[in-house]
Amino acid sequence: MADKDYLTEAPEYWKRRLVLAAVPKDGEPYEDEFELKLDRPVSYWRQLYTFTTPLNVKVEAFRSEGRILADISVKAGAWVPCSRCLEPAGVAINGNLRYLFSLRPDEPHDKDEPQQDGEEDVILLDSWEDEIPLAPLVWEVMITSLPAAALCSQDCKGLCPICGTNLNKSQCSCKT
Repeated sequence: MADKDYLTEAPEYWKRRLVLAAVPKDGEPYEDEFELKLDRPVSYWRQLYTFTTPLNVKVEAFRSEGRILADISVKAGAWVPCSRCLEPAGVAINGNLRYLFSLRPDEPHDKDEPQQDGEEDVILLDSWEDEIPLAPLVWEVMITSLPAAALCSQDCKGLCPICGTNLNKSQCSCKT
């Protein structure tokens, strides 16, 4: 399969941005909810995830102590090959990550590397007038919520290791 047949990073057509100036200064949350489509399967750890629904993205951001805390969550449905029999297995994608944006020059950092503050990545900004592209953040939330192994059913018998017969559909005559 050629690289163009599947996605390995956020697609360029995801153009949503978080406009930091839109986050209220009074501590009230800024909320946005939208859908992002995936036009090809997503490749992650040599698995192809075919999304059956658009990504439902919810962004909630608020100012706190001279910083902006953004909570990004995604929900979607997808198909991935079953880890035992390779038949399609339906999975629910449901993930959430927090990001912390700061202007503080006293924060220990390398500008190109996010820092950790609790469970949030600290992303340093030049100005509160910045617009943050959401595509790489949404991609990170989505990728971290993909299951490493999925099953078509809890009682999936898998494939015969000798002849490859799907043991859910028929028995084989191989000696075990």
